[in-house]
Amino acid sequence: MTELAARGDAVLRFEIILSHQQDGSWTAAIEKLGVRTSGVTDAAARSKAQAQALRAIADQIENDHSAPDKISFAVWLE
Repeated sequence: MTELAARGDAVLRFEIILSHQQDGSWTAAIEKLGVRTSGVTDAAARSKAQAQALRAIADQIENDHSAPDKISFAVWLE
């Protein structure tokens, strides 16, 4: 993130890949961060993935003291 903030282009974009499992549950993955969650609904799996992603971003901000101006998530159904 430091590199992005230095350029004044501090926008983080993440893709969430949703998958419906055979047992009826849903998984959500953000491969860029190594995040994978599951839930009873697609919304639950997506919300958990976004929360984990934001925790990872918060840790990074604390460690290198840079923050993005924007964070966006795009959702894809697999």
